[in-house]
Amino acid sequence: MRMVVVGVLLGLGLAEAQAPPPIAEISTLSTTSEVSDVLFARNGKSLAAFCKDHQIRQWSLPQGQLLRTIDTHGRNAALLLVSDDGRLLAADRDGTVMAWDATGANTAFEIKLPRYRAARWFPPSPKTATFSHSGGHLALPVLTGAMQVLEWPSGRPLYTLNSPPGGTIAVAFSRDDSRMAVAGTDGVVRIYDSASGKLVAQNDDLVGESFAVEFSADGSQVVAGGAEKTAIFIDTATGKLIRRVGPLTDMVAYLAFSPDGKHLSAALDREESAALPAAVLVWDASSGKEIADWTPPGVVIGGAWTRDGNWLVVTSAPTSLHVWRVY
Repeated sequence: MRMVVVGVLLGLGLAEAQAPPPIAEISTLSTTSEVSDVLFARNGKSLAAFCKDHQIRQWSLPQGQLLRTIDTHGRNAALLLVSDDGRLLAADRDGTVMAWDATGANTAFEIKLPRYRAARWFPPSPKTATFSHSGGHLALPVLTGAMQVLEWPSGRPLYTLNSPPGGTIAVAFSRDDSRMAVAGTDGVVRIYDSASGKLVAQNDDLVGESFAVEFSADGSQVVAGGAEKTAIFIDTATGKLIRRVGPLTDMVAYLAFSPDGKHLSAALDREESAALPAAVLVWDASSGKEIADWTPPGVVIGGAWTRDGNWLVVTSAPTSLHVWRVY
């Protein structure tokens, strides 16, 4: 009997040891101007914000140290990308894409793309533009036009991809950079050979627009979600549906796997108003079991997994940003 009790206690202790830490605010970042746009670096080590005073501010995380302030000289910019090493990418309304290196305040290059309009359906999505994992390619989804793939750091155009009439919304590279998944306004998820731009598979099981797309850690599956209030897992090689997660309470606007591939996170978007807070979720990637379901005190405007396996989201107030550890 004593051995049974000891075994139960040990089991409970192990379960408690494996329980995720409580949801908590880990950083408060002060701003002198209201924030219009926020993006995390993919590794969760820095955060950049475009403010209404036309300055871009970048902080380290979780320390919250202000790293630099960049004057955009009156431009109204949308942040497109913060790289793992701190490089920044933004675009203004006339289609000029601006790039800054990891430390300076002077632009590394500017390129004007024809008819370019950044795909910014949902601010937390880190997939509105993305570097390949090797850093050699830059993919730019475009609303109402063909998606652009550029060489980095030269900015030289490599190829464009045919798009549905409404354009593309989100893009992701597999971790070995061999494949690229693109979410379209027509609900179709298309998978390309990233070196050539050749279409290799597609899936049309989502009803309505698809807003988020991501590869599993081993690249064998793509997960996508959107207006249908569900997330679907797709076979990368064939485009066939593997399984669904949902139905969910609201539209799926953000999806990302943890660095080890064991967890999948999502941020939802309220159909009735994007100004209302919506749930953020974490699932076990293999079983689909829900691990976390939390509605933050404000609208989520950014999110990222850190390299050590924590999922962070950010909400904003008029003169501050609040960084939360959800998992």
